[in-house]
Amino acid sequence: MLRKLCESYTDLTDRDIRQLESLEANLQYTADLTGSDIFIDCMMNGGSGALVVAEAKPGSSPSAYITAVVGKAALRENEPAVFRAFATGVPVRDIKAITQENVAVKQDVAPVKNPEGKVIGVLIREKDISAYVRQDKKYEELIRTVESRADTLGALQTEDSKEAALREIHHRVKNNLQMVASILNMQARNSSIPEVRKAFKENVGRVLSIASIHDILMTTGGEDAVSIRCLADKLRRNIQSIAPQDKELVITVEGDNFVLPAEMASAVGLCISELISNAVEHGFGGRDRGHITVTIQNGNLYHSVSVRDDGIGFYPGARSKSSLGLNIVEATVKEKLKGEFRISSGTGGTCAMIEFRRDLDRDAPV
Repeated sequence: MLRKLCESYTDLTDRDIRQLESLEANLQYTADLTGSDIFIDCMMNGGSGALVVAEAKPGSSPSAYITAVVGKAALRENEPAVFRAFATGVPVRDIKAITQENVAVKQDVAPVKNPEGKVIGVLIREKDISAYVRQDKKYEELIRTVESRADTLGALQTEDSKEAALREIHHRVKNNLQMVASILNMQARNSSIPEVRKAFKENVGRVLSIASIHDILMTTGGEDAVSIRCLADKLRRNIQSIAPQDKELVITVEGDNFVLPAEMASAVGLCISELISNAVEHGFGGRDRGHITVTIQNGNLYHSVSVRDDGIGFYPGARSKSSLGLNIVEATVKEKLKGEFRISSGTGGTCAMIEFRRDLDRDAPV
């Protein structure tokens, strides 16, 4: 069935199909070992959608499926992790999805690449989480009921004063950081050494990324939490304003929105700023236009942020140890976020992704 579907609906070569058939031979062992439903999906001709070409249900554990789904399409809005793995070429973990039978599952997706590095399919592991989803909804309804009945008049009066003081603090810090950025800009303009000007410009972006955190906190009242989409959009505008004028670069932000504690948001914001700046500076050598996309994903256990460009690409293994921006990202993700940092690159561009555990932001409001 796998070969028939691939030959009918995909542009895979005979060698690609044989590689997938070899993988299919071990699907049942993987399903039994993990107690999960396991699938292989392939992209259909012209990138019109993804198609299930092989499946295996666990032999001794409940399956999330009643019927077979081989030959059925995977919808982008229901299974974002599948299309994310096809687009980026890197694994995507712990993302909520909806099956063809309308059941909530958690997906782990790993791209399958041929010897040339082309993604020819994805291997998917799914676990039924519908019971947890129903339980979460009950807890949310209970919390809303309790909060709606609470008498908060006296507390609100106290909170108003506290929020005003916090807003003033964040306003002053933001202004001071913007002043530092202005001084760095002046020093950059006054230097005749290109390397010095470049270093000053890079540090202007870092200072402005921190200032953006305080700018957002000015509008959130007393909550020490930051909207990640709002932060990413502010960083995008900051970098867009200082990008080279001789290049037509478009920077966009897409994906989910959630809030993070201010300290954690500062670390994520610094990483986003460095990765966008790195793409702007190095991603489009010899080209006068390009597109950079920041994608934010809110998982059940992990958050992820990727910065993808359609530039000239590079070989990640040859990355210079003196690459300060990427070294900053690597250290920040490891030390501040306790997460992982990965880069995938090729002739179609570069995708840099950071992942960090969601339970680190348990104190942030949702």
